[in-house]
Amino acid sequence: MAMAYAARMPGIVLSTVAFFVASFFIKRTLEDMDIPKGITRATVVFVGALAIAYGVGFLVDRIWP
Repeated sequence: MAMAYAARMPGIVLSTVAFFVASFFIKRTLEDMDIPKGITRATVVFVGALAIAYGVGFLVDRIWP
């Protein structure tokens, strides 16, 4: 039972790292495009980073033994 949880840890860790890295780069890209700060930009950053984190988590779960 404990092995099932241990097998998921790399996916959780890597998806968390991917979320913060993606949010940094999305914010930087939107700043370079001179898009003003606001709730819409924050939502775009959050949804984009969340989608990338889900993708990384999915790929790690598929690849990791």
